[in-house]
Amino acid sequence: APSRSALGVAPPPLLRPRQGAMSSSPSSLAALCSSFKKLTEREDGVGLVHVLDPARGGRRALQELQPGGRSPQEFASAQGGEAYGEALGLYLACLQAGISGEAVRELELLCTCLKTWVQMYIETDGSGLWMTPLMIYLCNLARRTATQLDQAKRSEANSDAFLKKLVEIHRELFQKLNKERTKRAGHVWVCCELLRAYFKLGQISQCSFLLTAVSQSLNKDGFNPTDLPKAISVTFFFYWGKHCVFTHNLKDADEKLTWAFNNCPPKSKFNRRKILLYLVPCKLRLGVLPTQELLHSHDLVIFVDIVRAIREGNAQLFTAKMEEHAADFIKMGTYLIMMKLKFTVLRSLTRGIHREVRRNLGENAAHKLDLGPFEHVFHWQDGCDADETACVISNLIYQNAVKGYLSHEHRKIVFAKDMPFPPPSKWRM
Repeated sequence: APSRSALGVAPPPLLRPRQGAMSSSPSSLAALCSSFKKLTEREDGVGLVHVLDPARGGRRALQELQPGGRSPQEFASAQGGEAYGEALGLYLACLQAGISGEAVRELELLCTCLKTWVQMYIETDGSGLWMTPLMIYLCNLARRTATQLDQAKRSEANSDAFLKKLVEIHRELFQKLNKERTKRAGHVWVCCELLRAYFKLGQISQCSFLLTAVSQSLNKDGFNPTDLPKAISVTFFFYWGKHCVFTHNLKDADEKLTWAFNNCPPKSKFNRRKILLYLVPCKLRLGVLPTQELLHSHDLVIFVDIVRAIREGNAQLFTAKMEEHAADFIKMGTYLIMMKLKFTVLRSLTRGIHREVRRNLGENAAHKLDLGPFEHVFHWQDGCDADETACVISNLIYQNAVKGYLSHEHRKIVFAKDMPFPPPSKWRM
């Protein structure tokens, strides 16, 4: 199974392991170095990650990296191949530092290893796509190490110091890769790492520069990011869509997040749920209600009653559930979008009153209705007085969610004969 990366969880594989790839775990450090050398010669990036990740492959081989053991850098340089042995030596040294409990040195060596591997990636002829799985793995490992160091210092004022240092390294790599037309996969992935970090640090304003730079670069070359490996493109579209949510650009957010969801493997439930946490609020705001089956199958119970409230026009239920889940929505950054859904709830409520009053009037039903029933129900559902009810309905009319007009003098609301409740695509909002 692929490691947890991409959206912070397990992504789809970049490349399928080639036939004959190393499937057994190396039994010694020498065997690990030999496997590394053969896999680089075969350009098998996924196989490299499986061999180097202690959780998957070389757990037994890494026992030789205990404190006081042989120097991994010298050994790797001699056994790991002339072309990429330096990167292997740095990686093994960082693992040895981790075993020794030297977390800061482990992060420093990881960053050096990452920069070395990226430089080798840049210097490789062609797209070098086979090198991106290990680059992604090193990015994930560096991020996890930085996060652990920061969590250990939460009591200090500058509690995200290590993540900020990692951001500086990624920015340096971003600038280098931005100049390489054939290395778009690595360029976009480093952009994803920066976007992830900026969201975590609350520096949303920094994301616009990155996305603009990537968009201009890709458009200049006539390159489509959807042509990238799915692990990279799905992650990129997720963060791009998430940024659009934060900037209230809902149509673009819907487009980006929908693409990410449709291209995320069905087995990646965690990833798909993460996308839906931002896609569902966009869809709701645009008037598209998800099915109960979709919400339950992805454990999105926080939306179940809110969707029911929108469908029924139940303002009381909507208010209660928003209060219950407010902390979750605030943490995700979607609270304001969700609160604006009350407009849709009140529109559904108005439509329900309109339908019920006309049904009771039967053959005498007209398009001109008394305000009394609307005032009564709005007071029951949302605590509105007569003036507040008139304001709500006026706003619905102004936003083109309701077609008609209010007559205060005669205390009537006159609905349009043709489509009194236009679809959300016709709304001003």
